[in-house]
Amino acid sequence: MRRALQLLRRVAKSNDRGVRLAQLVRDEGLDRATTYRLMSCLVEEQFVDRDSEHLYRLGPEAVLLGSLLPQPTPLLRRFVPVMKRIGRIAGDTVFLMMRQGDFVYCAHREEGHSPIKILTTSIGQRRLLGTGTGGTAVLGLMDEAEVAGTFARNSTAYAEHRISLDRLQALGTAVREQGCALVFDSFGETGVAGLGIAFRMGKHGMGAISVATLTARFGFERQHRVRQLVETELRGLGLHA
Repeated sequence: MRRALQLLRRVAKSNDRGVRLAQLVRDEGLDRATTYRLMSCLVEEQFVDRDSEHLYRLGPEAVLLGSLLPQPTPLLRRFVPVMKRIGRIAGDTVFLMMRQGDFVYCAHREEGHSPIKILTTSIGQRRLLGTGTGGTAVLGLMDEAEVAGTFARNSTAYAEHRISLDRLQALGTAVREQGCALVFDSFGETGVAGLGIAFRMGKHGMGAISVATLTARFGFERQHRVRQLVETELRGLGLHA
């Protein structure tokens, strides 16, 4: 069962483009016969779909399970009060970004009281790792091989953002050295700054809380205050990198 769940998780990470059997064998370290048998079982039970090009994606049963989650989800019940406090104290927009394969998606957003709202990412929107503050923070939790794999799978998209492999690796290194992601006037968002701190949830989950503000009002002292605020709230949730 654990191996089947391992494969299901891997399919979910590549759900947009699909994943082939050979890639699953390479990535998960299972032999081809075992992988094929487990995937065939998942297809029969409709947790995975296999199309005419032999690409695997999540099937209707997996989607149905997600739709049965209570609203708000346990994730949001845990994070929303924290995000509201950060937004109230910092005054700026707060984002909860959760890793989903090579992307992060915005699970929730809270707007602060600042008259100028920085709404760079909408709830439900996905961004490629390293192309936003939260996704850059998550890079700091990944090793160089993981970052290289992410780049290889999305090299065309990274080229559109003018991000090379060296640049992506450097972003991850900077986060590990600083303990947070600090972004200024990047990703086509002139005049916008952001600070993001990543965390782990369980064995596989990764996410980040990020705060977006105006570059003009994000000097060193304010960076320090916002960082302390986010770190304190994450510690209160028992989360850390």
